[in-house]
Amino acid sequence: MNQTKSKKVDLQILVRVAILIAMNVLLMNYLGLHTQYFKIGFSFVPIALCGMLYGAKWSTVCAGVGDVINGLLGPFGLYPPLTLSACLNGLVFGVCLKDRSDSMPAIIAAVGIFQILISLLLNTWFLSMLYKTPYFELMVTRIPQVLIMFPVQIIVLRLIGSKKLIGAFAGHSV
Repeated sequence: MNQTKSKKVDLQILVRVAILIAMNVLLMNYLGLHTQYFKIGFSFVPIALCGMLYGAKWSTVCAGVGDVINGLLGPFGLYPPLTLSACLNGLVFGVCLKDRSDSMPAIIAAVGIFQILISLLLNTWFLSMLYKTPYFELMVTRIPQVLIMFPVQIIVLRLIGSKKLIGAFAGHSV
C-alpha cells in the first residue's frame, strides 16, 4: 500500500514538473528578449517554483530538460556547457528556496548566486568559448542583464514565494 501511494505521489510530482518544463519552454521562446549573448525574461519562474515545491533534485531536472528542449527548438541551438549552467541554476533555486520560499535572505542568496556566479561569470565563460569572444569584453556586455534581472528576480520570487501560494501550486492548503 505504501509503495503504491509513493508511486502516485512521484507520478503527481513528475506531471507537475513536466508542466513547469513546458512553462519554461514557453516563457523562454515566446516571452522575453533573447540574443546570443544575453537574455532578459521570466523563464526562471518555473525553475524557481519547482525548487520551492520539490527541492534541488527536481528543479535541476526541470532546468536541464527545459534547456535541452529550448536548445532544440530555439534559434541558438544546444550547447552542453550552457545546459550544465541551467542545471546549476535549478540546483541553486532548489537548495536555497525549498521550505524557505518566503524568506527574503534565501531569495536574495539564490538570485545572487545565480546572477553573479552562474549567469555573469560561468555563462560568460561558456559563451566566450562558444563564440570565441574575449571573456572580459563579453562580460561588460552582460552586466546590464544582471543589473536588470537581479531586482526583477527578487521581486518576482518574493511575490510567488508566499506559503499560501506555494501550497496552492503544490495542490494542498497551507
